[in-house]
Amino acid sequence: MAEAIREISASEARSKFSEVFDAAYYGNPVVVRKHSKTVAIISMELLESLADLEAKNDTLKARRALKEFLKTGGTPMSQIRKELGFD
Repeated sequence: MAEAIREISASEARSKFSEVFDAAYYGNPVVVRKHSKTVAIISMELLESLADLEAKNDTLKARRALKEFLKTGGTPMSQIRKELGFD
């Protein structure tokens, strides 16, 4: 089972890089702070989760844009291509 998220200073991360890397590899995220500011989060699982959320958000935005396009009667790409002489 994964441990709680560990927080360490930037200097500690630098001096214990292999330990930090191993923790992240085995599913234990590490937050690196410098002067009380988060500068890095080392975790593949978290990175993958964020990428999934970003993809879902992009999909929602695209669906909203398409819905708005259809609602306002925008010009279809086929018509634009024809008007520009690409067809």
